[in-house]
Amino acid sequence: MALGSALAVARNSLRVTSGQMNVVSQNIAGARDPDYVRRTNHTHARLYSGVYATVRRESNPHLLASHLNKTSEAVASNVIASGITRLSDIYATDDFVRSPARLLAGFRDSLQTWYNQFDQAGPGDEAISRAKELASSLNEGSQAIARLRREADQDIKASVGRINDLLQRFREVDRMVTGAAGRGRDIDAYTYMDERDALVKQLSEEIGISTVTHNDGSMTIYGMDGSTLYDKEPRLITFSPATVLPAGAEGAAVYIDGVPLTHSSFRNQNGSGTLGGLLKVRDDIAPQYQKQLDEIAAALLDGFPEIFEDSTPGSGNIDLSGRLAVRAELDVEKGGSAAAIGTRDKVLELVNAFGKSRDYDGAAGISGSLTLIQYADNSLAWIENRRKDAISDAQYRETMYMRSAETLSNETGVNTDDELALMLQLEQSYSATAKIISAVGKMMDDLMAVIR
Repeated sequence: MALGSALAVARNSLRVTSGQMNVVSQNIAGARDPDYVRRTNHTHARLYSGVYATVRRESNPHLLASHLNKTSEAVASNVIASGITRLSDIYATDDFVRSPARLLAGFRDSLQTWYNQFDQAGPGDEAISRAKELASSLNEGSQAIARLRREADQDIKASVGRINDLLQRFREVDRMVTGAAGRGRDIDAYTYMDERDALVKQLSEEIGISTVTHNDGSMTIYGMDGSTLYDKEPRLITFSPATVLPAGAEGAAVYIDGVPLTHSSFRNQNGSGTLGGLLKVRDDIAPQYQKQLDEIAAALLDGFPEIFEDSTPGSGNIDLSGRLAVRAELDVEKGGSAAAIGTRDKVLELVNAFGKSRDYDGAAGISGSLTLIQYADNSLAWIENRRKDAISDAQYRETMYMRSAETLSNETGVNTDDELALMLQLEQSYSATAKIISAVGKMMDDLMAVIR
């Protein structure tokens, strides 16, 4: 080989090795960034002109898609678990002493005592006091559920705002990707792709999504119902929260370019993110628990009409638990008296009413012919079981999310030890090539000296 050819080969090798070292340096610098995707060098032979290197971004679309799904599942499950826990906490304080189940048992016992000691004034006042406490407990439960639904409504608005913001930011980065790729600046395009993937991950926390990457490097984003969230331009997501969200009233829908999100995936926590979890709490779980309290109130009104009344007659069973009250003629604070109940036999009828079964609306989640106390006990068990299952599901999906993140990181992230070992090899190669260039240079100097 001629000295000139040897020098050209060595210089070409030095240039390729220098580029490889630069890529490894970028990998090491991005090792702590969870959104950084590892770059790898690939050398290719070129006829008559040595070798050249290309850089590849080691992404894995399938693992990323799985991670996005696991992210949405985990976030939705946590939102649902939080909502159900809040519902459970309405009566969970002090071992459920303020729960309708506990207060109903106390009310029944106080009626029995009143019957046994009817000639005394104290037991009657105590029974009415227990009735007021029971009505107050149901009122408070209804108010707490309404408050939870209103807050979920506001949280939905905040989630929609974050989705719109992320889509706007996504548009800018997506254009940078296609622009850099179109100019052949793959290294810059890879950096923008990292930023774009980070935005997609954040978006999956808000709403379940899937993505499609096109030949020009651009990306399209779809919602879990198949609606397009982004295709060259972001779609506008709109939502108008209710000023007041009373029991029985449906919450407003979320719209994409004027089309409502009506697919069942947004009522199912799997793959639906914060938005889907909030919709499920607001529109499914909380209203169902509200119906249970209303069923208890309706049973009290039907079984104990001498003691309880609807403070707003003619409004039906919807939010009856929020309107249940003790009759004014029995309430000492309103100038009434327990004596207005009438005879001792009337009190016995009230005691016996606790032993009667009735059918309840299955839409509330509890069906069958049950006594009032049995229904209240089942309602308490229902919300506690839902809470337990929701927490267990959230923990499971959080574990799956962590595993998917680890798998994605292992496949596309940076192993610092491997990169440092590769850097050492490249440095040795660079040093060896530099020595070749130095030796060839000395030989050419010696040759020129002989010629002179």
